[in-house]
Amino acid sequence: MTNSNFEQMSKSELKAYLKAHPDDQTAFYILMDKIKAEPNRIRYTFDDPAGDEEFRKAVERKRSLDQ
Repeated sequence: MTNSNFEQMSKSELKAYLKAHPDDQTAFYILMDKIKAEPNRIRYTFDDPAGDEEFRKAVERKRSLDQ
C-alpha cells in the first residue's frame, strides 16, 4: 500500500492492517501520527497513584467500547 492509502484509513483500519502486517513501519508511523493528533489524549505516569486509577478506568471504558 502507499502512504496515501494509509492516510485515508481510520485508526481501526490501520490497527487491523498492522495485525496482519506487523513489520510495516510506514503504516505504524502513520497510525502513531493519527493517535498523537487526537485532541483529548491523556498522559499517565506510572509513579502517580491517582494516575493508576484513571488508567484503569480508561482501560475499562475502551474495553466496553470495543465490545
